[in-house]
Amino acid sequence: MAESIGNLFSGVEILIAEDSQTQAEQLSHYLSDRGYSVTVAKNGKQALSAASHAKPALVITDVVMPEMDGYALCKKIKSLPTLKDVPVVLLTSLSRAQDIVKGLECGADSFIRKPYEEKYLLSRVEYILTNRELRKTERLQVGVQLHFGGQAHFITAEKQQILDLLISTYDGAVQVTEELEVRHRELQQVKETLEFRVIERTAELARANEQLQIELAERLRADEEIKKLNEDLERRVAERTAQLASANKELEAFSYSVSHDLRAPLRHINAFAQTLMEEHSSKMPPEAQHKLKRIQEGTQRMSRMIDDLLNLARIDRLNMVLQMAPLNSLIENVLQDLKPESAGRKIEWRVGSLSSVSCDPGLVQQVFANLLSNAVKYTRRCERAVIEIDQTTIDGEPVLFVRDNGAGFDPKYADKLFGAFQRLHSDQEFEGTGVGLATVRRIIQKHGGRVWAVSETGKGATFFFTLGEATTQTPTVSRHAVSGK
Repeated sequence: MAESIGNLFSGVEILIAEDSQTQAEQLSHYLSDRGYSVTVAKNGKQALSAASHAKPALVITDVVMPEMDGYALCKKIKSLPTLKDVPVVLLTSLSRAQDIVKGLECGADSFIRKPYEEKYLLSRVEYILTNRELRKTERLQVGVQLHFGGQAHFITAEKQQILDLLISTYDGAVQVTEELEVRHRELQQVKETLEFRVIERTAELARANEQLQIELAERLRADEEIKKLNEDLERRVAERTAQLASANKELEAFSYSVSHDLRAPLRHINAFAQTLMEEHSSKMPPEAQHKLKRIQEGTQRMSRMIDDLLNLARIDRLNMVLQMAPLNSLIENVLQDLKPESAGRKIEWRVGSLSSVSCDPGLVQQVFANLLSNAVKYTRRCERAVIEIDQTTIDGEPVLFVRDNGAGFDPKYADKLFGAFQRLHSDQEFEGTGVGLATVRRIIQKHGGRVWAVSETGKGATFFFTLGEATTQTPTVSRHAVSGK
């Protein structure tokens, strides 16, 4: 049916008055596809001029336009004898009752509500064109004085015109109602979806709250257990502290006993051996004299071990007194003390420009004393000894080192090097008690640092150590440290 009507009006001239290019192109597209011949004017004046030159079968005009709006254009068309029978359709939103009154007043034939659908638009156009012959034959004029919205309106329109206008208005209202019902159904569906989601979310929150309560209860139990463990730990720490305090007292008592009770017999043994050597050596055979000498050497070595052991124990009980100390000055003091031990030796001392650090000067000087004394001892068989004291940076950390070209040691025993009474050489090769490096490690650890050694047998040794956070200045890398010479 729609197709046959469309063919019936194929080529019929329709004039469009629309100032929006987008709206005009859309409207023209709908009508052209249906077979109508379309002319577009940008405002009311252009549309009136176009209609005067070529009478259209239908005028479709926007209401709001510059220069001449849709109401004025419609009224003008209806006032001209040559154009008054041309149907005029107003495009409007029908937002107020006043729009209908104005449409009746200007003689409009129909309303098309914006926004419109293509199907609805074409059906209205075809309806008006189908019924235009009825308007031509309708001669009775109706004049009505109407007061609306505080204004007087005089409406002159054919009955068919009024009927079409009211039908189009009703049609638009029906379309709005249908759209509202669609929106209502959509809103109802959205509401049901939201309610379902609210129910789901409420259930999820309930489950989450239940789980949270369980977790809180577990957390409270865990906190209570931690509290009990802390109390037990504090009790054990207190007990352990008391035990350590008692052990320290016993250690102090043992140290006192060692320093007095053990040294006295050693002194007596040494004194009697010395007296025998002095008074009766002429009457003793060489073998007896050798044995007495071995007794003296043993008591002296035992005395040194006791002294070293007491010094090692004393370090743990000492409270450090940190202050800025120039390391080169500490090394000079040690070298002065080593002069008797190194007298007559060819020793090249290479001392770099060391930093000043925050440390306990006495303890750090003891570190250098032990390391340098070892270096002097283990280079004894070198025709020309080279002993180097310098600093470098390893992995961004300042490191001090003492290097020599002496006897060295087997690197596989490096882990035993800093243990008390651990020696990698026999007394026949190099004398010692094996406590010096243990003392070095204790002092370095008290400063928060670490100590390690690198060596090969017969190729000398290098002792590295750090002073932890006590170091306050970053040392520079010396030429000797980089080259390894």
